[in-house]
Amino acid sequence: MIKIEFHLLKNNLHWSAQIHQLNSDILQRHILPKINSNHYPIYFNFCEIQQSGKILSDTGVELGNFKLH
Repeated sequence: MIKIEFHLLKNNLHWSAQIHQLNSDILQRHILPKINSNHYPIYFNFCEIQQSGKILSDTGVELGNFKLH
């Protein structure tokens, strides 16, 4: 299992979860309920070296970030 910590900039929301694998579908399942939308277009930018990534809007605005442990 992989521990992942999320941070959304809006409302300074933090939480963590356990996942089996990292992919965009799994990230969306954890993030979309927190932003109260099932159809909000979000994208991810992940750095394997730092084991962290950014949560981005469809226009490239940073919505938050996540880190693997």
